[in-house]
Amino acid sequence: MVDIEEISDKVEDIKAKHRRVKRSEIDSIVLDKQKFKRILLCRAKPSYLIGLGPKASRSEYLNKLPGILRELLHLRFWRDASRVLSVLMQGTMKDLCPKMNRLKYEAQIQIVSHLETKKNKADEIGKIYDTWIGKIGKKHKEERLLVWYEQICHFIEHEMNDEASSAVISLMQNRDFGMFPQTNLFIGISFYKMWCSKFLKELQPEDADSNQSVSSMSRSGSVSRVESPGRDESVNSVDSEVSSRKDSETSVINYKKNSHTSNSNDSGTRMDRKVKLESAEHFTNTPLLYATSEENEASVQDGAAFDPALIQILGDMDPWLLSMKPPEDPDCYRKIVNDSYFKDAVKHLRVTLQSPRHVSLAAIHSLVQLLLIGGHVDEAMKVVEEMCKKVHDIKLYRIKAAMMEKFHSNINMLAKSYEDILKIDPNCVTTLKKLIGMSIEDGYRREKLIEMIALHVEASFPEPEIWKELASCFLHFFENLDEDRMSVCLNGNGEERKPQTYSLRYNPTPRMFINNKSWTLRAKWWLHRHFSPGMLETDIKNGKVSGDLEMMSYKAACASHIFGREFGYVTKVYGLLENDSNNRVLFNFLRRHRQNWNKIYNFE
Repeated sequence: MVDIEEISDKVEDIKAKHRRVKRSEIDSIVLDKQKFKRILLCRAKPSYLIGLGPKASRSEYLNKLPGILRELLHLRFWRDASRVLSVLMQGTMKDLCPKMNRLKYEAQIQIVSHLETKKNKADEIGKIYDTWIGKIGKKHKEERLLVWYEQICHFIEHEMNDEASSAVISLMQNRDFGMFPQTNLFIGISFYKMWCSKFLKELQPEDADSNQSVSSMSRSGSVSRVESPGRDESVNSVDSEVSSRKDSETSVINYKKNSHTSNSNDSGTRMDRKVKLESAEHFTNTPLLYATSEENEASVQDGAAFDPALIQILGDMDPWLLSMKPPEDPDCYRKIVNDSYFKDAVKHLRVTLQSPRHVSLAAIHSLVQLLLIGGHVDEAMKVVEEMCKKVHDIKLYRIKAAMMEKFHSNINMLAKSYEDILKIDPNCVTTLKKLIGMSIEDGYRREKLIEMIALHVEASFPEPEIWKELASCFLHFFENLDEDRMSVCLNGNGEERKPQTYSLRYNPTPRMFINNKSWTLRAKWWLHRHFSPGMLETDIKNGKVSGDLEMMSYKAACASHIFGREFGYVTKVYGLLENDSNNRVLFNFLRRHRQNWNKIYNFE
């Protein structure tokens, strides 16, 4: 019996052992299945991985993902960026923040644009814009309007004309946007772009890379100005352009040094000895077309008469102002100016002029182009002049001056326009050279010219020919005094009880320099900026390397009038040129200016 009981106990132990083994195997299999399911979920839904950790880590991950996405886009790692974007999309599905939506959908547009796919990229991006617009909440109507306009620009850029036209019509019919001043601007610019795209061959662009090329239909930098001033800058594109250039500020106490190569983008242009003005009495005598909105609309509806003289002048306009050339064929010309896109663009851009300054300023360039092509020269000029009174912007004054060069022959008004440009942007050497040319050919007063040159010298490191012209202005004033100025001093305290004896002292310095404190401040400022010992060494070194001694020769001529003939900069350069037989012309130039013994600024 005992053996039987022992055997039965052993059998039970063996069965229990087998049961424990099976149970552990089953548990391991279950664990493997769960792990496999998690792996599948992580691959299918990347956001599932974030949910596996604590709740605090999920928010931390989401906060880090936008920065990682921006970095990957900057490095052009499109596939990695696509994976990160997928996680970010899943983790922020209910986030209606315009900043986050712009980051996600602009990133998606960039990724789709660069990744190889069999789908139509333009159509795919259009659908992304549809999704983006739908994700914008009702509270963010201004952001929705901007994205809508960007979608229209995308359609136009990829020649999806039907989609673009439908989007514009839907935008016009949407009542939510009627309260925003940007609405008419976006509609007008959209019609303008569609008109340019439709008549691309007829308009014959002069320069494909010009400031506002017909073929470039992406979101323009000028329109980006109309965004609300209080809007967060981070709402802009992931790789948005910072195109706001600060106006140059002129100060005689600003000791900030700039490079010699930072004068202006136009520094390579040659001096225009004559400002060519087209005599255009036909245009200046026409009645103004800017009287009322009703008259404006009527003029657009009726179209414009073909004028070969106008077409020729417009064909010679600067490409930055008018990047398209109107056709010379009368029938073709009438077709483009009577097109519905043309009329709608002019209509809505005219309404935009009644909007706030930052909105109307963005519409000026396109409106001026359309008005000029349509033959409404007077209205274009009046629009710019009225805007110049409201907004102090360099672009407006450049447009005004460019049109006055072609359509008006008033030298004084044109010179005033150039002066306004230099007061805003003293670095503009091209405008200064035009004033120099006017002083030579058209009698522009040297008193004003020397002030404009002084502004340029204060704000930049001028070219040699600017220093030469400044020295010539000094010599002109010192050699052509309008009257003899003599200081009469009484002997004693001015009492008449003694016979009066007079001491006469002749002062050849022009009054404009003596009684003007600004020239004293300029002399002090230029002493450190342009005529310091360090600058002298730099000029001499550069002259010896290049073999061109014009810069320091002309500067020394100016310094002799300002600081005197014994000034260190003058004597050093004079000695170098005196011993150099290859530069006798420069030596004679400096010697003539050095013969003037008087000076503007007295160190004592």
